[in-house]
Amino acid sequence: MKISKKYKGMLSASRVPAFRQSASGSCSCSPALLPSLFGLIHFHSKTYQTTMRPAVPPPLSPYGTLQGTLFQYSTFPSLVAFESCPPSPDAGAALTPPSNKVILVGGLSDGLLPVPYTQTLEKAVHKLGWSLVQPVISSSYLGFGHGNLDRDTGEVSALMRYLCAHRSGETFAIVGHSTGCQNAVHFLKHGDKDMVARTKSVALQAPVSDREHAMLEDNYENNISTARKMMEEKRGEEMMPRSAFWAPITAARFLSLQDFGGSDDFFSSDLTDRQLSDRLGHVGRWGADHDGFLLAAFSGADEYVPDHVEKDALLERLCNAMNEEVGLRSNVEERSVATPLIIPKANHNLSKEEGDGACFVNAVAEQLKIAVPSL
Repeated sequence: MKISKKYKGMLSASRVPAFRQSASGSCSCSPALLPSLFGLIHFHSKTYQTTMRPAVPPPLSPYGTLQGTLFQYSTFPSLVAFESCPPSPDAGAALTPPSNKVILVGGLSDGLLPVPYTQTLEKAVHKLGWSLVQPVISSSYLGFGHGNLDRDTGEVSALMRYLCAHRSGETFAIVGHSTGCQNAVHFLKHGDKDMVARTKSVALQAPVSDREHAMLEDNYENNISTARKMMEEKRGEEMMPRSAFWAPITAARFLSLQDFGGSDDFFSSDLTDRQLSDRLGHVGRWGADHDGFLLAAFSGADEYVPDHVEKDALLERLCNAMNEEVGLRSNVEERSVATPLIIPKANHNLSKEEGDGACFVNAVAEQLKIAVPSL
């Protein structure tokens, strides 16, 4: 009988008689010792199980428990999405996915169930006959550190094409949270043209600047200098030092998020009106060409917005930049594509004040009714 080193030590320390070790390293003992030996092992196994067992059960899924269909929409890379559909009015009939679909895109490090109001959003869109789709893209969870908005937009377009081909998809809406807002705005300019045309509603929840928040950190300038030097040395796809960021991130992605004028720099308060128009003006063109509407929701107590930023004024400037070109189009009636919403006491992900998530979701639902009048 072979015994682990742990139990060899326990037995020899107990000075158990008739315990022998052979030259080969195996251990043996007399048959009389077996009951004592197995009792010892059983005792310590039981002690281990007791100490490892959690004292209290884990909390219930804090962002809700959803039922639906998980499917793979891309094989290389392997990407999946989860769609929850409104219940069929006929309990015995097979459930056919609705043609109208809301796609929920979270921020940095988010994946499935990205925000506290996920279940509230699901219930609201189900009442309107829409399904809720939560994709996992390559940038989900910690994948954002080696990606870019072009890759994200390509994968969202692929998701929509799959939904049209296999899940009855016809009309889309996008709800973006935090960096998901950048994804939504980028998609409207660079996404698959047919899929952009099918997108009738976009909601941005917490469209804030990653750069302005990062600039408050003591090591900001050193980190930016390091990233720029790596880019100059053609090492943009290599990882930044561990001290530079809270997750693994390449120099290229770091600059996209945190450098002035980076690819992710859509919502910074220190951008001029002209610079904002250059980055956001296409939203108005999309709305005018495809009868689309956008909701921009800002939290009055967003912890990722510097104190010196006047949130109401910034939100107005963002919406003005998105609406600027709508009035220049003679073929459309004068209207605003982008509508602002301030939730006064809300934090970044609407988790602090009761009712903040519902406030945003209600506004999304009202916009869906306007964007698709048949609802």
